[in-house]
Amino acid sequence: MQPMVIYHGGGCLDGFGSALAAYCYLNCREGLEVEYYAAQHNEPPPNVMDREVYLLDFCYPRATMQTLCEAASKVTILDHHISAYQDCKGLDQDFPHLEMVFDMNRSGAVITWEYFHREPVPRLLQCIQDRDLWSWTIPESRDVTAALASYPQEFDVWLPWLDELPLLEDLAREGKVINRYRNLEIIQYKKRAAMGRIAGFDVPIVNCPTNIISEVLGELAQGYPFAAGYLDKPEKRIWSLRSSAEGEDVSQIASLFGGGGHARASGFSTPLSASTRRLNNADLANTGT
Repeated sequence: MQPMVIYHGGGCLDGFGSALAAYCYLNCREGLEVEYYAAQHNEPPPNVMDREVYLLDFCYPRATMQTLCEAASKVTILDHHISAYQDCKGLDQDFPHLEMVFDMNRSGAVITWEYFHREPVPRLLQCIQDRDLWSWTIPESRDVTAALASYPQEFDVWLPWLDELPLLEDLAREGKVINRYRNLEIIQYKKRAAMGRIAGFDVPIVNCPTNIISEVLGELAQGYPFAAGYLDKPEKRIWSLRSSAEGEDVSQIASLFGGGGHARASGFSTPLSASTRRLNNADLANTGT
């Protein structure tokens, strides 16, 4: 059966970087025909009956993973989200054909690359990890990832940047221009934030596009338990939570609403029809619903 790669979708750079790392090995080196599926939380998984499955930078809730493991011939999870690790801990004891690699010190893209490859991690994926972990230790990573987000997530588009450093330098130059504009946007969206209540905490909340939401919330979270941003889709509202080093563990907040992520960066979604006053016994107020 054709292998399937399920990766974190929704425009996530680390998710597609993980898929790219797998593609370089499975398709380019092994010559396999692989199906790639961009997954999102609170959406059902694809049909994996009798297939070898890789979950990259992503993991379904435990109950869904149990069903998936019962159907698939082999399952490999390569992830770094603390909430997913806590939820699925010990699941491999029930399913011998399940392999789990969780490492909160690496991003999904780097975990995937080092799982499949012996070669050093490409600079592109290092930059993606630098942003995803919010480390910012690589000078060009802000510009590289800003430019990367302006391109379609397609293997043929991203592949040249893995091997050609001059092309990566061109990407960084593009990103400088993008970031000059984004920095002005960040200032404007910070001004639009209003105080609201989520899970009993009074926090800044703002309606904000995904391309700058991490930066906006990272600045808004200073001095508060965390900050929240949202973006409306046709049938649901996508929430992002960010906290400072002194703030709350937002993976615990997100788990109240069926989401998850990291201690400092997490997310969840709610139906647009859901009451913002009480959801899963937690308050969501002043968000415009």
